[in-house]
Order: sequence, then C-alpha cells, then structure tokens
Amino acid sequence: MRTEVSARHPRIYVRHDDAALGLGLNVSELRRRAGSPAYARWRRPVSSSGPAGIAERAARYLEDRSPADLDEVRRFLATRTFSYAADDVSGFLAGAEMAMAFDWIYDGLSDAQRRQAMSNIVTTADSSADFLLHGEPDINHNYTYMALRTVAMCGLALRGEAEPFDARAREYLAMAALWLEGPGRVLDTWKVRQGAWSEGSHYTFHETLRTLIMTLHAYRTATGTDYFPRIRSEYGDFVARSGRFLIASVRPDLTFERIGDITASRVFAAITVPLTVEMISCGLDDVAEAARLRSFARELEDSYGDKALAPEFDWGMRVFHDSDAPITPSYRTLPLSLRLGAGTSEQIMFRNGWGADSTLITILAGDHYTDHQHFDKGHFLIYRRGGLLVDGGVYDTLYTPRSHWTEYACRSLAHNTLLVFDPHQVFAEGYGNDGGQNILRGFQHHQDWQTYLAHSRKERLDTAEVLRYAFDERDRYGYLHCDLTGAYGDKVTACDRQFVYLPANDFLVVYDRVTAARPELIKRSLLHFQESPSIEGAAPRPGLSSFRGARVTSVRRSGELVVGSRTVKYAGELLVHTLLPLRRDLIAVGGQGFEYYNSFQGINYAPLLPDRGRQAREAGGWRIEIAPTVPSCEDRFLNAFQILDGGARPAADVHLIMRSGKRMVGVHYVAAPQDQIICFSAHQKEGSVSLPLRYDVSSLSTARHLHVNLPPSQEVVVEVNGKVRYRGAVSEQGILSFEDGTTGKRTVVVK
Repeated sequence: MRTEVSARHPRIYVRHDDAALGLGLNVSELRRRAGSPAYARWRRPVSSSGPAGIAERAARYLEDRSPADLDEVRRFLATRTFSYAADDVSGFLAGAEMAMAFDWIYDGLSDAQRRQAMSNIVTTADSSADFLLHGEPDINHNYTYMALRTVAMCGLALRGEAEPFDARAREYLAMAALWLEGPGRVLDTWKVRQGAWSEGSHYTFHETLRTLIMTLHAYRTATGTDYFPRIRSEYGDFVARSGRFLIASVRPDLTFERIGDITASRVFAAITVPLTVEMISCGLDDVAEAARLRSFARELEDSYGDKALAPEFDWGMRVFHDSDAPITPSYRTLPLSLRLGAGTSEQIMFRNGWGADSTLITILAGDHYTDHQHFDKGHFLIYRRGGLLVDGGVYDTLYTPRSHWTEYACRSLAHNTLLVFDPHQVFAEGYGNDGGQNILRGFQHHQDWQTYLAHSRKERLDTAEVLRYAFDERDRYGYLHCDLTGAYGDKVTACDRQFVYLPANDFLVVYDRVTAARPELIKRSLLHFQESPSIEGAAPRPGLSSFRGARVTSVRRSGELVVGSRTVKYAGELLVHTLLPLRRDLIAVGGQGFEYYNSFQGINYAPLLPDRGRQAREAGGWRIEIAPTVPSCEDRFLNAFQILDGGARPAADVHLIMRSGKRMVGVHYVAAPQDQIICFSAHQKEGSVSLPLRYDVSSLSTARHLHVNLPPSQEVVVEVNGKVRYRGAVSEQGILSFEDGTTGKRTVVVK
C-alpha cells in the first residue's frame, strides 16, 4: 500500500500549520497549550539523556524555540545510534523517538546536520527492520510492536528527503503497511483478540499497547491514512476494547493486577499509562466511551500526582490531553463483570463495585501466546483492601536453568491453580517437575494469526477453553466454567474449574473436578497469600506444616503501599472453607527460606534479583496446598470463600450439600438477610445434572438457590416441601436461580 505523507515538518503527532494532510493538533495549538495553566503540570525538568528525554526536549523546541534544547537534540541525533543487538529493547524503542525528535527540530538543522541525523536514524531503524525480516518476529509478542513503531515512524519522518533516505523511507513504510494490514497481521490479530493481550501487566500496557496506539496516531497526523475509523468499522473496534481491558486490569488501589511477567515498578498504572489512556480516547468517536477513558486517566493523574507520568513523556500530555473534553459518564459506569479476549486470551473480571474498597476477582483462561505468559490457566486473584489471593514469584532473569523464574515464578506452582504430579514426567533440559501445566517455551515464531492457528494444536498452545460465562446483575451472580484439560497434557483425561461469585455478599465458590490418567498421580489445589495464614486458628511454622482434615483457612492483609501521592492502607480479610475432598490435608508452605519452595524437589528457588520481590510486587510468602489423602483417578476440590474487610462484616456459617444420589454437590452459606445456596453437577463425566434433583435445607432464613450445570433451556418446576415455588426455564448457560420463600427444614425438588 502506498502511503501519502505530508510534505511539511513537523508531521508526527503535531502538524505544521499549513499541512494539507493529516488530522490532529497543529503547532500553533501546541504553543497555545504550552502557555495554558491547564498544561503547566506537564512541563517538568528532564534528567534523562536517552531517546525519550531527547523527544521531550525536541517538543520544547517546537513550543518555544529554545536554543539549548535544540543544541541538545541536534548533538544527540548527530552522535548516537542504537540496535537490538547492542541495546536490547532500547534498540527497538530508540528509532521512533529519534524520528520524532528529528521531525520536530527539522527547521533548526542545516542540510549537513539533517544528513548526519538521518544516517544515524537509518542505522537505528535498520536494526528493527532486520528483526521484522529475519529475527523471528511474532504477531503476539511485544518486540514486534516496538520494531514496527520504529520502522513506521522512521519512514514517516524521512519520506520526501533526498536520496538515499527517501528510498529507505519508502521501504520502511511498505514494511510497516504489510505488518499493519497484511492478512493475519496486526489489525487482524487485534480484531480477533478483541483488544485483550497476554504478556503480563508489564509488557501488555507499558510496551505493546502503548507502542501500537502511538503508531496509529503517527499515521493519523502525518498522512492521509486515519486507521481509527477503519478499526471501528472493519476490525471490531479493538481500540475501544483495549481501553476497557486496561481499565479492567487495574485494581481498586489503582495498581495493575500482578499477572505474568511484571516488575515492582510496572505494577503502578503510571510512567506511561495515563498517556496511553489519553491517546486511546483521542482515537474514539464514541463520546461516552472516550469520556470513560478520560475520567479514568484523570483519576490516575490526580491519584499519582507528579509520579503519574515519567517527565520524558510530558510532551504526550501536552499533545493528547484535552482539559476541556467531557469526563462523564465515568469509567465507574462500566459493567461489574467483563470478559476480555473471548475465545482467545480469556481474562475475566468480577467486581462488586468500582470504589476503592470494592472487590476485584480476576481469572485467567484462554490460549498460550508468548514466553511472558505463565503456566497459570485457571489461576485467579482476589483483591479487597489488599491482595488476598496473590500471584507468587517475581520477574527475575529469564531462561536461566534452575533459577527462580524458570522453576517457580512462571510455573503453575506459583499460582492459584491445580497441580497433578507425575514423578515419571519428562521435562525439557533445565526444567524441574512442579506437577504443573505443560511448559511451553520457544514458540514465539508466528508471523501472522493464521500461522498461530495452524501451529496452535500441534504445539499444544490451545490450553484452556471457557465453556460457560454469565453475569446477571438482576439476580446478582457471576459464573465461569473453564476446561483446563489442554493445559495439563497427558497427565489428565479431564480437568475443569468453575467459579460462582455473589457480589452482594462477596461470596466466591470455586469447584474443581480432576481426572488423572492414573490414580497414583498426586493432586493439589493451591492458594497463595502475601502474609501468613491461620489454619483452624493456628499459625503454621516456617517450612511445611500439615493439618489433617482442616477446613477453615483465614488470612488478613496489613501494611500499606505508597501509590504516587497517596498511601493505601491494606486491611482486607479472606476466609476459605475447604469442603472437598472429604479426606484431606491442608499443607501450609512458607516463611523465611520457604517462600518459593517446591516440595516435590525439596528446593526453595529464591530470586537472583531479590529487590524485585519487594512489597509492591506481592510475590507471596505463603501458600496452602489442599491434598487428598486417598489415591483416586478422580478428585474434586470445593472451596467456599468469604471476602471481608477486616472485621466490619460478620462471617457466615458454611455447609456442604451432597444429595440426589451423589449427582449434585453444593455450598450453603448461612447469612443475613438471606441464605445463599450454590449447586453443581458432582462429576464432570455427567455433563449436565439429570433431573429431578432432591436435597434438604435447614435454616432460620429463606434462601436463594443458584444451580449451574443444569440442562440448558430446560423448562422446570421447583417444589419446596411439596409446594410449587417456581416455574420457568433454565438459562442458555445452564443456570437456574430461584428463592425458596420458606424457613426451617425443607426439601427442595427441581424437576
């Protein structure tokens, strides 16, 4: 595709006043903003002498013609080059910043200075171009998007210059067009993934999404091509969806969920994040959706104060932040449940509100894409006034044999998921046995979506499938059913996990059904905590402590975290009632020297870089392993959670329900003002529960009953003590909700 580029500089993000092509802010408007009090906070001293800092200095020259800034940028462009081989990620990012700086100081350079700067830009851009041609780029990996942004922006900056630079620019733009618009490339991939991404909160938001949106905006201002309307009409409006994905991935304390590879500094929704949100909102034509994004950006900006953005990115706020744009409706009007990346990445969030004291439950399923993903299908996190269930381990050195990241942080052992330990399982060189999900490394070689799909099954990347999802605000429940069989390979013949969340009560039930290939394989269900738990009122000692038949685990969060200009004080509480298996041990693992312990190997894999495990990362210091004590091919784990806020609400009594010829299993929460009963099909092989169902309830309050795994769309009658209480149909997702309207002892029949 031939890209028509504006003939005037500047043209990247800021347009020449007389530009005939492009959309967006022009130089005169930028200079007016520079003098406005509304933008004063986005003009701070810059200490960085790297490419990003040089871009900020170039922006200041564009605004006020500062000779000092011009000299600094000119000197940098005349003397510096970068490459992937020498500078790793910086080599991918630097070319885009250099192209932007060159474009902005263009009229301050002599012909000779321009040629020297362009020569260095080409040297830097060629490293990214070579990666896209020969370096095994992957459509699902952040390196591809960094390299693409540099290639595209260098092409936009150099187009129309004297040879050989114009020829190189045309090559860069042709390469960028192929990567953006080619079959199965960037636009197609983001369409099918619906704006969701799977590289951990570090790379998804700080690197991949940011670089993609910056690339799209560069075309919008510098050319006659505006991708944003095309994305709305042809590509599933994935830009708007990516904005929702970003908002949904931020906890009530305004830090990111600790998912995948993420360092302690990148847990903060700051540094570059407010700028990304502002840029996304600028690309939308849906006024309400843009307002929600801006309201979220404003909350980040206000809450983080002068730490909301790294100073070298202040230029972006002066360009994209619109102080007069609407910020209502607020992002807090978004649904309380969001399923992101349906059929692909599969990240599901349940909330009971959008306030600082609200609960957030995040669940991971979906497929495997890159090495920044962990082996954590079915993993879930719980936040309320602190991380109550956390993601263990830290983002340490990658690929080092027998190291913390290789043996713990990215493995199932560090996550709130299931283990199936086969002592005879053969692992690749450098990987020990944790009993977890398949190790998938070295598969980042899919240049387009079609190639990924073609390789997915044979490379076992199709790891987990969402079978059912529902959220009903009227009946006040969220439901998710995941098939995890593919993640565990030949060790299991079936493995699924179901979640039911009742937001009004803050009750969560998690039900697992695991059928191993052989009965002697050891199964575990894991729960990770930041602080030491209490098991049946007793504090476990550092190391391994076994509690035979234990039922109740509790943990409280304490401490605080400085989040920009605020200090968040943590005071949440979690109660876990383990109801199945009936014969079980609860094994507590943790404390000094056992924080990252593999009990199958007898080794604690401490990080090589200990600072990365500091409090903001919530690397976890303790876990419990729920262990059946009787060998069996099939095991079931049923855990009923109560999410509390540090003693402000009373705990509920919890009972196990097992009736109807052992075809059904359920949880009975005895709670004011109404009991809550959640029921499942007992065994996976049965699929839907066959009717009729009969079970007994006894309590002083009426109860609301929620059945899942019923025959979808089946017409049913519910009788309580022989009296009809409900007539209707099971939902398409196999869910039935009704109130019994009766107290005391009663028999419930669903038929």
